[in-house]
Amino acid sequence: MRRSVALLTSMMLILVMALSGCASKPAESNPAESNGSTEGETAKMKVSLVVAGGLGDRSFYDSSNEGLNMAIERLGAEGRVLECKNDPTIYTDQLVQAANASDVVVVVGYEFYDVIQEVAKEFPEKNFIYIDNVVEGVDNIACIDYMENEGSFLAGALAAMKTETGKIGMVGGMDISVIRNFQVGYEAGAKYINPDIVVETIFAGDFEDPAKGKESALALYAKDVDIIFQVAGKTGEGVFEAAKDVNKYAIGVDSDQRYINPDVIIASMIKGVDISIFDLLEKISKNEFESGKVYQYGAKENGVKMAYGTDDMVQFVDEDTKAKIEELTQQIISGEIVVPEAE
Repeated sequence: MRRSVALLTSMMLILVMALSGCASKPAESNPAESNGSTEGETAKMKVSLVVAGGLGDRSFYDSSNEGLNMAIERLGAEGRVLECKNDPTIYTDQLVQAANASDVVVVVGYEFYDVIQEVAKEFPEKNFIYIDNVVEGVDNIACIDYMENEGSFLAGALAAMKTETGKIGMVGGMDISVIRNFQVGYEAGAKYINPDIVVETIFAGDFEDPAKGKESALALYAKDVDIIFQVAGKTGEGVFEAAKDVNKYAIGVDSDQRYINPDVIIASMIKGVDISIFDLLEKISKNEFESGKVYQYGAKENGVKMAYGTDDMVQFVDEDTKAKIEELTQQIISGEIVVPEAE
């Protein structure tokens, strides 16, 4: 009965969206393609990417879309993106629509934690990939779990080596487990370099509000903090604006964000969302995918690392400091440094 209702709901949604063109669109680099394959051709893998927020954050969601586009270009997959724009009333409907239309549903956002488990059970023949969260006990949900604490350890170490005031900060989007894991790693990395360093953190309470990010950053800069690590999605763009206004510095997150403002962003902690999504879609195409498994991406798997922008940008991080960050990376990989995790 539940499945019948879900299917009926999804059919109605598809009709509405066909008329309105809302909330669903092809991945940006995906040209229009016919559904299905002609006789003698291998059927193309159909992938839907469902994001809790929207594209254009120049961070986590955009990186996930890059992973989908890699699959379109390299694997010949058919792909589209469904954006929920942080509207919880459509989370279930969007996942149902995606499952009806696709072989694989890639889900991005902690907001889907309960919803994905309900919908996946209604579509046991479909593969679900849940990004940056761990669900256990559902056979057709594979999870990608990033060891962001390892990457933020490197960001904290870098900030500690570059600060002139001995005070650094972090602006988190919300006070949730994954952001606290960033916080723990950042503080550990900073104190590894300088045990006496002061690390201040503010949670903005939103991932989509640059104004809150700017307000939070200005409050930290006013306390003599001179470098802020933003871990806040689109809200983090406000951190960059604040850094520019007060002539101080910031560290980006998830993708190499230096291009946004290379005058104030000294580096970025990359979380390999694009690479990990492509990896799993490639495993599916090669029949090497393990449904229900948790795939971990840390420093060892090239899932987290530091980036310093392109060569044509003025480099705030000298070669000796980069070499030290690489040395710390190798110590994490070897196990010589064990980065703490949030409880």
